[in-house]
Amino acid sequence: MDIRDFLAMEANSDRDYLVDLRALDFVSSYDSHLMCPICHCPFVQPVRLQCDHIFCQKCLGSAITTFRSADSDEFPCPSCRTPTTRISTSVPRLLVNMCDEIQVRCPLVGEGCDEIIPRGHVQSHVEKYCGYRLMPCPDESCGKKTRKKDLQPEERCMHSYCRCERCKEDVMEQDFAEHDRELCPSLEATCDDCGNTIPRRSFKKHVETCPDVVSPCAASQYGCSVKVRRADIATHEQQCPLVSIGPYLEAQNTRLNTLELTMRHLQQRNEIFEDGMANLRSALLESARASGGDRSRGRSATNGDRDRQSHIDTDESADPANSFSSHTTQYLLSLHESLREEVSQMSHALTDLDARASMTIMNECLRIKEDMAHTNAALNSVRMQVQWLMNPRLHNGTRANGMRTNSASNETTRTQLTSTSAAGPSGASLGPLRPRRPSDSGREGTKL
Repeated sequence: MDIRDFLAMEANSDRDYLVDLRALDFVSSYDSHLMCPICHCPFVQPVRLQCDHIFCQKCLGSAITTFRSADSDEFPCPSCRTPTTRISTSVPRLLVNMCDEIQVRCPLVGEGCDEIIPRGHVQSHVEKYCGYRLMPCPDESCGKKTRKKDLQPEERCMHSYCRCERCKEDVMEQDFAEHDRELCPSLEATCDDCGNTIPRRSFKKHVETCPDVVSPCAASQYGCSVKVRRADIATHEQQCPLVSIGPYLEAQNTRLNTLELTMRHLQQRNEIFEDGMANLRSALLESARASGGDRSRGRSATNGDRDRQSHIDTDESADPANSFSSHTTQYLLSLHESLREEVSQMSHALTDLDARASMTIMNECLRIKEDMAHTNAALNSVRMQVQWLMNPRLHNGTRANGMRTNSASNETTRTQLTSTSAAGPSGASLGPLRPRRPSDSGREGTKL
């Protein structure tokens, strides 16, 4: 369609939506190629120009109205400044699906709705299913609004006040059930972990800070199955080996997620290129059939030299088209092969990273097991020594053995002295005694 028809269609299709898709809070990330160059948001009702640049329908209509001169039927592309006279609303369905599958928060998150849904379902969610949408009060005399989930089947006004019998406060009827169940100051609850009785309205905050609550280890996502009291969790995390290697594992997981996201984007681009190649092949086949029919009709209509001349002219005119189509096909095939090589390289990189992570974890586990074995051996030796020191029977046995050894040595000494004194007189009759040397006394003392 031309520019004037596009502006007329934009004026007719301009209606008030319940949700502005550009003002949503995006939860999941999206590729930069899905972003409109004008509003820098994912495409909303995308349209395509002759230069193949894509924009949001509303953004392009505003740009044309602002920058196009009144007496001109051309409009420069906002991206490449190429003059454009026609606008197409046919864009690849894959592009629209990718934009609609982006995860966003419900626009009524300020009212209390915490739903995360695809962007393509936001309008129907707010219009039909969201219970936090503000609706007019069923009572026409009441000009207030109430949430959709608070509407009663009997369609009566919920803005009247009721008195709570426990706390004697006036509460709006639509909030009375929540007040009676959780918010009343007189309500109390008992903590199952520490046994303290606290007001119901501060019970959630107490559970978040109670020291007796059993909490899992910070490395539970990496395989640690220990659950201890919140007051002891810091001591456990200092001794847990998985906590020390947690940052490395987290970095590896982030890298793996990034590589998987890149692979997914490359696969999507590959699908887009394959669709384009299929369309080009079909167009080339149709052009080849058309040129073949024209060539056969030219041969039957002419004879002789005219036939040869027309055949030469046809070949000359067909050669550039055939060469152009062949070059285009070769370029697309080479691009497809390069993308396939990139995908294979990414898969090899993922496998390599997985193997490295597994090897690192195994080595760390072996080192930890060796440390634990050494610690157990040292603990067993200390336990044996403590057991020996604490056992009185072993002490008594050691003392008895010491006393027996001392008595035996004393008896041996006495026997030697007696034998020496008895041999003294008998030795006097053998002849004159030889003089003693100083070394003899030292030798005898040593023997004793």
